[in-house]
Amino acid sequence: MAITTDAKGNVFLEFMAIQEEGLEQVALDAPLTHSLIVVKCQGKFLFMYNKWRKSWELPGGVIEPGETPRECVIRELLEETNQRIEKVEFRGLMKFDLQPSYHGPKRVEYGALFYGELDTLSEFMENDEAGKIILWDGSSDIGEIEEIDRKLIEFV
Repeated sequence: MAITTDAKGNVFLEFMAIQEEGLEQVALDAPLTHSLIVVKCQGKFLFMYNKWRKSWELPGGVIEPGETPRECVIRELLEETNQRIEKVEFRGLMKFDLQPSYHGPKRVEYGALFYGELDTLSEFMENDEAGKIILWDGSSDIGEIEEIDRKLIEFV
């Protein structure tokens, strides 16, 4: 049973609350390709506006060769939002059934979900991917929010 499906037909299939130390021993039926992070600051959630998809989403991205999921999420948070974070907590694995996109054909893949907190935000610098950032209270209308990302904040 799917957890949620977004408007593009991407399906958040499952969340596995496992320990990060056992991540390499878990037998997965699809590749672990990316990491996402839910960041709280001043009691609100950090979202970035993705200029390509024209929607608000959680920071994160593709794990590069030789990079751990933890290293990926720290790098992506900095690249996309200009936020440096010292401590991140691994929360588990997300399993997705994804529709064709510029990332590839229809596929099933896993992502690592992390959580972190910031006391204050550093100044945001617009980049190729992110047009702006916002601290979202979880309910106010800020425009288009990726449905899966909206759901992911419940898993931290």
